[in-house]
Amino acid sequence: MKNVSLFVVCVLTFGLLLSGTALADEEITFLFMPDAPQDLYLPWMQEKAANFEAETGVKVNVEVVPWGDAWTRISTTVATGEGADVFQVGTTWNPQFAATGGLAEIDIEEFGGKDVFMPANLASTTYKDAYYGVPWFAETRVLFYNKDMFAEAGITELPKTQEDILTVGKQLIEKFGEGKAMAIAGTNAWDLIHNWAIILWGNGGSILHENNTEAALNSQAGVDAMKWYVSLLEEGLASKACAEYNQPQADAAFINGNVAMVFMGPWNISGIEHDNPGLNYGVVEPPMGPAGKASFSGGSNLAILEASPNKDAAKAWVQYLLKDEIAVDHAKNLTHMLPSKLSAYADPYYESGVWKTFNTVLGYATAYPPLGVWGDIERAIQEAFTSTLRDYIDGKYTEDTAKMYLDKAAEVINAALENE
Repeated sequence: MKNVSLFVVCVLTFGLLLSGTALADEEITFLFMPDAPQDLYLPWMQEKAANFEAETGVKVNVEVVPWGDAWTRISTTVATGEGADVFQVGTTWNPQFAATGGLAEIDIEEFGGKDVFMPANLASTTYKDAYYGVPWFAETRVLFYNKDMFAEAGITELPKTQEDILTVGKQLIEKFGEGKAMAIAGTNAWDLIHNWAIILWGNGGSILHENNTEAALNSQAGVDAMKWYVSLLEEGLASKACAEYNQPQADAAFINGNVAMVFMGPWNISGIEHDNPGLNYGVVEPPMGPAGKASFSGGSNLAILEASPNKDAAKAWVQYLLKDEIAVDHAKNLTHMLPSKLSAYADPYYESGVWKTFNTVLGYATAYPPLGVWGDIERAIQEAFTSTLRDYIDGKYTEDTAKMYLDKAAEVINAALENE
């Protein structure tokens, strides 16, 4: 693998050198999201853009777009054919934008070939057996815990199952009071599905049936997953305020040392190092359900606008960002995301500390199916989840609430799948 990686780097570097003259004086715009503290990330990206311009003559205008605004901004770019030449897309978004015809089809061989990338991330770049993006980095979710709070509460066995979370949570409540055991995202989070899906899959459930033509999320496994999530509020592990949190608020509660547990991803490590480097924390795999271990496999890809008049320059920029030394610096030292390239995992760094846990979890994590209507599916699940939480907030939550909203979501999803 090391020899293959070296060959790929040489080919890409040689290609950039050959294309430098042809690409000189071109100008492209690159949109990316803040996956590290912006006061660190933006200067890093600006430096790489300057180096790339020095090598190729192509000027890259880099622009940070908040995750909460990114879908709208990219949708507008894809629809109008203006505003950017190349951009970051979440793995769950890539097939949806490809289905619009607004993304350029990719020859994956120009980026090292399909065998150099993590399979789940590579699959997320596909739509109807063609590639419309290049894997940039991977991520998954684990359970972060505050080692000092666990020690003060006398907890010696780390939680391994969904039931363990509740048991440990009650011990933490006894020591620190209600709402201090855990922080969770709520109605203002756009990515609720990722946390719920972990519990759903651990229960043996799935979002869609195997043929991806019918919803399956309203099974007993899905209902139990939703009820488990609400039970974190009912049992006092999470404060009632969490029911309306977005994910950054839940993250901040943990990073500031106010709560003992939270589901987060590898990028949050850069947040800890930036905001509270003295935090004594650890990570464990997500809690197992009755059917076993599960987590969400996500990350981001790099896509090129079909309408861009500068596709070759955009392609060269993507190749540049994927050069081993730049991709490793981006993942290892800046965002703390996980590399999309298999060769990077030969680094002993990924077999030690928290990274060993992330690496292990990524090995069994599940990716969503690459469907053009995935956005409709995700919005239906989001609405079911937020409606369930709103009923809890308003005192209307009953034994039947989760099932009712998941059934409604299944109807919307089945209608959407007819258009796939």
